[in-house]
Amino acid sequence: MQRQATDILDRLGSSGLTRALSDTLDSARLVRLAGTCGLTYPGRRTASQKREKILEDLVSKATKDSTALRSVLRVLRKENSSSQKKFSRLSASDRLERLEDQDFLASNGNLGRHLFLLASGTDDLDPANIRQKLCSRVAAEGNGKPPSGSRKKVPAKKNAVPASPEKELAKLQKRSQAQEKKVRYLEGQISRSREVAKGLKRDLIERRGELAESRMLVERLRRDAAEQARASAGSNGTGAEPKADQLQELAKAVRSLTRVARNKSGDDKLLHAKLAELQDGRTLLADLQRETAGVRRDRRKDHKTHNQKLDEVLTEFRALRKLVEATVPPPGKARKKGQLPRVGIFVDVQNMYYAARQLKGRLDFDALIQTAVAERRLILAQAFVVESKEIDQSSFIARLEKRSIKVHRKNLTVRTDGSMKGDWDMEMALAILDAAPMLDVVVLVSGDGDFTSLVNRVKAMGPKVEVISFPRNTAKSLIEAADRFSPLDRNFMIRSEKPATRV
Repeated sequence: MQRQATDILDRLGSSGLTRALSDTLDSARLVRLAGTCGLTYPGRRTASQKREKILEDLVSKATKDSTALRSVLRVLRKENSSSQKKFSRLSASDRLERLEDQDFLASNGNLGRHLFLLASGTDDLDPANIRQKLCSRVAAEGNGKPPSGSRKKVPAKKNAVPASPEKELAKLQKRSQAQEKKVRYLEGQISRSREVAKGLKRDLIERRGELAESRMLVERLRRDAAEQARASAGSNGTGAEPKADQLQELAKAVRSLTRVARNKSGDDKLLHAKLAELQDGRTLLADLQRETAGVRRDRRKDHKTHNQKLDEVLTEFRALRKLVEATVPPPGKARKKGQLPRVGIFVDVQNMYYAARQLKGRLDFDALIQTAVAERRLILAQAFVVESKEIDQSSFIARLEKRSIKVHRKNLTVRTDGSMKGDWDMEMALAILDAAPMLDVVVLVSGDGDFTSLVNRVKAMGPKVEVISFPRNTAKSLIEAADRFSPLDRNFMIRSEKPATRV
């Protein structure tokens, strides 16, 4: 029958329990037992502690915590299960004799195991007598002398020679060298930490410079946008400042980055204060390494955040710059006072062809160009033609080019299901957006409602937009979006008895 945990502890005592653990468990199993009992060392690994330190702390915890004591005794029983079976067959007197027999302990097992077996397996002996014998045996083992009352007495050695001073000096020198090595290691760690702190501080100074440049760029762009808004208000009566909300957001982002930079300056002061407090010793070095690693992680996160914010700011800057460049005419291209307005004409030939065919005629391009230009200056004229293999349009294209109209040509695409595709909507939109900054008036010859968004965009850039088309084939949204709508009628048609082959 197994004894209660408190009874075994009372028989063994702290010294007996320490000896039992030391002789039964190796270092690895001792570390696992410490983890099971909840024994921890903040900031350090249990395996890095000295064995004597772990034994002392484990026994101290077991004497105060019943749960830890049961865990310790459970491990001791498991490790001594085979010896326990043999030991249980002995009588009580034989068990006590085993403890007093030095030759038996030296040849058949260690003291710690027999102490635990005797304390946990004896049911009919006086606890006080057992504890006295155990403590006597442990004390005698620790002093290198036999316990009192033992059967076999070992005669004391005569003429014992003390350790020589040379050996003691060698031991002291060895310890001194080990301490000097630790000191050099600690000094190297501190020096490297200081270098890391200096590098981080230099990086922070560079970031502050970048932030200052960003703020200057924001202010310059804000002034340019304000001047452009005033100029636009004087020309077309719209005084809305472009991208005002974005500029405010950019300014807020710059201020936020500045505050972050100031906070990092305070972190640098704290880091220097910690470095000044560093002294020799493993504890201080461990603290410094943890703090340095934490600062590095925080700095990496902060630098990543800063880079992301700066990228966002630069993206907004580029978008705003493109908007300003698109709104303001290029240098040397602005219309001087007294000059005629600049006109650009863009003809959707496919759209005009079907509209004119309903009137059984062809569109008169001379009358069209004359009406579109009026008393203004023609800068460019472009026509977008869709060609098919069934219809020869070479003569028609030649007539357009003879009138100085630039012709864009595209083949009609026939899909596998028999449907056909041939339109210039996307290409016309891109061509108009590219030419808009150098024009005062954009004339769109088409009735396609898909161009409504394009008309609004071009008007926002500055030029006026005029639409010329047949009323019955023109989308209402396109007419409403345009600054001016000029309807085409039979006066712009070339009558033909034969079916028209093309516009």
